[in-house]
Amino acid sequence: PPPAAADAVPTTVRFDPEEANEISRFVLDLQDAAGRRTLDKAEVIRELLRLAREHEPTRKALLRRLR
Repeated sequence: PPPAAADAVPTTVRFDPEEANEISRFVLDLQDAAGRRTLDKAEVIRELLRLAREHEPTRKALLRRLR
């Protein structure tokens, strides 16, 4: 679960307008596919980072993209 508001450390991720729209559509698609009533971008980003930390093939794919 996400941290309580009082315990949360805010982080800002900036996107250009076109990419922001694509990400919003992607999150809505994930929400539908997961059968969720709500899903916010922060939760998706948190889970992607966890996945990259815990799943070595994902971590390696991320490293390839960052190089």
